[in-house]
Amino acid sequence: MMASRDAIHPLRNRRREGGGMEEKITFLQDFGLYQICLLAATQISYMPIAASILSSSFMKRSEGSCALLLEARNSSVSGTNGTNGTNRYLANTVPSSGEFFSLLTLWDLDCTEDAVDIQTTISIMVMIGGLFGASIAGFVADRYGRKPVMTASLALCSLSNAALLLSSFLSWPLALPIFTVLGAACGGYMTTNLVLVVESLCLPSSRLLVVALNGWSLSMAGTALLAFMCPNWFQYHLSVAIISLICAVGLFFIADESLRWLKSSHKVTRFDRASSRLIRLNRGETFKDIPLLCQLEKDGAAAAAPVRPLAARESDESYQSSLSQAPSLSYFDLLKERSLRPRLLSLAYCFFSSSVVSFGFYFAIDSLSGNRCANMAAAGSGKFVLGLIPFVFSSCASRKQVALVSVAASATAAWVVLACLLAGLPLQSLAIMLLSILATAALDPNWKISHLYSTEMFPTNMRNMARGLCNSAGRFGSVIAPLLSHFRHAAPYVYIGIFAVLLTAQFAITAIFLPNQMVEAKTVLPSTLQDAVPAVPSDRPEEERRRKAKRSEYDEDDDARSREDSSQLSETAPLTP
Repeated sequence: MMASRDAIHPLRNRRREGGGMEEKITFLQDFGLYQICLLAATQISYMPIAASILSSSFMKRSEGSCALLLEARNSSVSGTNGTNGTNRYLANTVPSSGEFFSLLTLWDLDCTEDAVDIQTTISIMVMIGGLFGASIAGFVADRYGRKPVMTASLALCSLSNAALLLSSFLSWPLALPIFTVLGAACGGYMTTNLVLVVESLCLPSSRLLVVALNGWSLSMAGTALLAFMCPNWFQYHLSVAIISLICAVGLFFIADESLRWLKSSHKVTRFDRASSRLIRLNRGETFKDIPLLCQLEKDGAAAAAPVRPLAARESDESYQSSLSQAPSLSYFDLLKERSLRPRLLSLAYCFFSSSVVSFGFYFAIDSLSGNRCANMAAAGSGKFVLGLIPFVFSSCASRKQVALVSVAASATAAWVVLACLLAGLPLQSLAIMLLSILATAALDPNWKISHLYSTEMFPTNMRNMARGLCNSAGRFGSVIAPLLSHFRHAAPYVYIGIFAVLLTAQFAITAIFLPNQMVEAKTVLPSTLQDAVPAVPSDRPEEERRRKAKRSEYDEDDDARSREDSSQLSETAPLTP
């Protein structure tokens, strides 16, 4: 019987042979069929998210197109100023290449004095929704799971875009609540999707590859292509609603709840079912069940508990009674941990600063020379290519070094743009356009490292809250960006100067506070607060002892359950596949 158990469960052999399980896994073994499908589905689902967030960047027409539009309106035989059919028809048929028939055009507000203010207000409401959506989603995902928040966010994104199809019957103030809900859906998805994928992997190199392949960059290019193929607000939002609904349904059937979260929350039955499905999907690979238990291996004997038969668990009353609900944590618990607070707040500033700069350039893309769709596609493609740098150079550079070079390159481009503007170069010049795209694209490696830090530095039961706080800071930055866009015409040097100062400060904060981990280091995702707290020597041992005792309150129940699991394992029935 022992031989058959070992044949069925190679994990037992490896545990007896000793050594960390993560050291036994190769890079290719970390990606089973389930991990590949989950990665593809979550990154494709970025498409409706990016298209929703960036929809306001297509609302305002170019100055040349506005001249033709005003001429068409003035020559209208209706002679009225209202939203009549003749004016809308003329607005839609103005012979201007690459222009988008937006909601502002529908409401006869395009090319008016209020057009910029209305576009800015809509952008701000989307980002405010994203701010609240990110913070709420982070808390809910740590309390109730990653999958329901992620799929619900995509479903809400689909409903919000569908609601915008009724804009013909709405004025722009009545459409603002819809844009706010749309932003909340996008913020919720961006907070949870990466965590679900990262928690399904073991190796730091695997997690780095997932972050490097983040779907936002290519989704920017996809958004530009969608706006080019559907240059009408109705076609655009209808397409986004359909794509978002398809992605929500696909993820509902493809994704399972995070095994790390299920283990941390002591949801034993759901853990069994999810792990059994994962092993079935990854069948045919010798050790494809290693990743689903790699986190548990570092806990010693506790790793054996999840492989007990489901029937034996359900019939074991003492075992079930030991699995009481894990203690519920809040944002206050996350912020009051002084050992984590400096890194958390530093990371939140990096999200804020990067978001101000990135979205500042996104919303100013209609002020640059060239076609806005082409500019956005170029920025998205450049971000994707440069975003692979952290993975490509992982063997010779630390994450911190990559982040510093990325921020330095973006800051340098911003300072050069500022110098060109002060020298009298117009904002619509080709050099300003190329440098602006470079500043946006060069910041992407730093984005990837920041996202990775936000998932690796915090314990499982706080990970999504940490992501939620960082994403909220990023959404707050994206709220500031449209406000700054007013300066891009009146005082563009102020606009670019703010970006340059923010990036310079981000370089200093990254250099001082963020850890200098090598990517190839055997970094294990922390399960508990004690795992996540940096090991920093203290010159006040008594205070350090009190802090450690307080932190252990969160982990005491887990340790007790682990010991009981280990003692009961020897009494369980023979393991079955």
